[in-house]
Amino acid sequence: MGPMNAKPKPAAHSRASRRPSFWARAAWLLVGAALSLPAAAQPRVGQGSLLVSTDEIGDKSWSRTVVLVLHHGSNGTLGIAINRPTEVAPQEIVPDLGEVPGFDGRVFRGGPVQPTQLVFLVRDPPAGLLQDAPRILEGIYASGDLGVLPQLVEAGGADALRIYAGHVEWAPGQLDREIADERWTLATGSAERVFAPNPSLLWQRLRNAGDELLVDASAPIPPAGASDRAVLASREAIVRAQ
Repeated sequence: MGPMNAKPKPAAHSRASRRPSFWARAAWLLVGAALSLPAAAQPRVGQGSLLVSTDEIGDKSWSRTVVLVLHHGSNGTLGIAINRPTEVAPQEIVPDLGEVPGFDGRVFRGGPVQPTQLVFLVRDPPAGLLQDAPRILEGIYASGDLGVLPQLVEAGGADALRIYAGHVEWAPGQLDREIADERWTLATGSAERVFAPNPSLLWQRLRNAGDELLVDASAPIPPAGASDRAVLASREAIVRAQ
C-alpha cells in the first residue's frame, strides 16, 4: 500500500487497449484464491467489505479513508478508496475517452497503484452489458471497460456510476497484519454506503456509527412522535447495514 497523494497524470489510451491491466491482475488473484484457499479458510475481511482507516494508520495520505475491498485472499488484496472525490474529469486522465453524454461527474482518487487508469463501479447495470464484470456487492459491479460508459449512463443515469483513478493493492498477508495492528476497522459494505450521496462524510459516519443506522445530516428531521416507519420513509439518505 503506497501513499495516496501522487497526482494522476493524463495517459493516452487507444480504444483497443482501454481495459486496464488492473483486471488482468484481478483475474489472476481470483483464480489463485479459488485454487489455493478452501471456502472454510476464507479470512474475515472479504470482497465487499469496507476498510475504515483509524488514527493508527501511520500515513497521513490514508487519513480518513474508506476502501471498498474488491478481492481479498491468500494471494493478495485489491481495493479502491471510495470517499476521495476530486475536481478532475475522466477525460483529463484518459484524453481519448471523449465526452460521455449525460455524465458530468468527476473521478475519485481510487488509490496510488496505476493512477492513470480508470476503474468504475456501476449500480444495477442492464443485463448482459457487463458480462465479464465481477459483482462486488448486491447490485454493484466493477469494471474497467470504458467503452460501455455511454450505455450505462443512458440506462441508469449518472448517479448510478462512479469512476475511480487508480486502485489499492496489498501483498499477501499485509492487510491482515494492518487490521491486527488496528490501522483499519471493518464495516459492512452496501450499495447505499458505496454510493453515499455525500462521500466526503462517509468516513466520519462509519467511525461514529459502525454498523448502526447512518443518517445523512442534510436529511429532514421528522416531527416528534412519528412512528419508526415514518422516520425511515422521511429520510432518503438512511443506510441500514446488512
